[in-house]
Amino acid sequence: MLRQQGHGLARVGFLQAQKRAGRPEADIVLLAPALDQPLGHPAIWEKLLSHYINEAAKQQIARIYLDAPDQPLPVKSCSQVGFQLYARQTIWRLRPQLLTSYAHLIYADIRPQVEADAWALRRLYARLTPERVQIAEGIQADGDLQPAIVEWRYPGVSHSFVLVRGGMVGGSIQIVQGGHGYWLQIWADTLQPDMEDYHQLLCYGLTVIAESEGELPIYVGVYDYQGGVESLLGDYGFAPFTDRAKMVKHLVQWVHKVTPARVPAMESVGEAIRPSFMLQKPPHTLTPHRRSRTPAEPSPSPGNR
Repeated sequence: MLRQQGHGLARVGFLQAQKRAGRPEADIVLLAPALDQPLGHPAIWEKLLSHYINEAAKQQIARIYLDAPDQPLPVKSCSQVGFQLYARQTIWRLRPQLLTSYAHLIYADIRPQVEADAWALRRLYARLTPERVQIAEGIQADGDLQPAIVEWRYPGVSHSFVLVRGGMVGGSIQIVQGGHGYWLQIWADTLQPDMEDYHQLLCYGLTVIAESEGELPIYVGVYDYQGGVESLLGDYGFAPFTDRAKMVKHLVQWVHKVTPARVPAMESVGEAIRPSFMLQKPPHTLTPHRRSRTPAEPSPSPGNR
C-alpha cells in the first residue's frame, strides 16, 4: 500500500500480488487506482511496482506477470519499471442467454485429460506457442515447469479435455468455473484451413456448460498469434469484451558461488649467507640453577610454598 503526504501526484495506491504454488512466479492481481480514475497516476503504479519488485527478489521469485489493459498509458507505465510486453489477448464473451448445446455437431474423439498426456501436451504447446511467449512463461529456462496447457495455474475449478486423432493428442480445452463466469482456454492449430479441431473443442466446451445448466457468462481468450478465430467465435454468438496486454518482469537471482582465490607463487630463495659477526656455535649452554634437597626435606607443594 502506498500512502504519502505532501505529494501532489502519487498519494494513495494499492497493489496485491499472489505467488503461484510450486513455481518461482507471481501474478499482480490488483493495482489501484486505475489510471483512468481521478486519483490515478502513472507515478502511483511505478512506485508500487518498484517496491514489489524488490520484495519479490528477496523471495527468490524469478518472474512477475501483469495483465494490463492494452492501452498506451498502462503499458508504458509498466514498461518504465522493466515489464516487457510479450503477447496481446482479446477476450470474447458469450451471454448466458445465447448458450446452447452443440452435441449433435461433435464427432471428434474428446476425452478427459490424464497424466500420461503430459508429454504430448508439452509438444503441442511448443508447436502452437511462439518462442517469445515460451521464454516469457519460463518454460525454456526451467525444464521442470509445466506449461499452462498441462497444469492450469490460475484461480477457479478447472476441467481439462484432449482431442485425439489417430491415437495422437491434437488439441486441448480447459473449462474453468469461477464466481463470475466460465473461462474456455482452447489449444488447437488455428492455421488449419477450416480450423476443424478448434470448432470441435469449442462445441464440446459449450455443450458441457449447457448440460450443466450454467447461467454465467462464458469467456474465451484469443492471443494475437491465433489468427482467424475472431470470425469463428462470432458465429457462435461471442462478442469482443476487452483487450489485454500480457507483460512479464524477469528478476535477477543472486547466486552465492565460492571462487578459489589465485595467490601468486613465491620464488624460492637460496641459502642465506651468514654475516661475519654471527656466532658459528654458542660457547656453552646455560642451564637454570636448581637447588638440591635432602631426603628428609618434604617435596614442595602448593600448600607449603
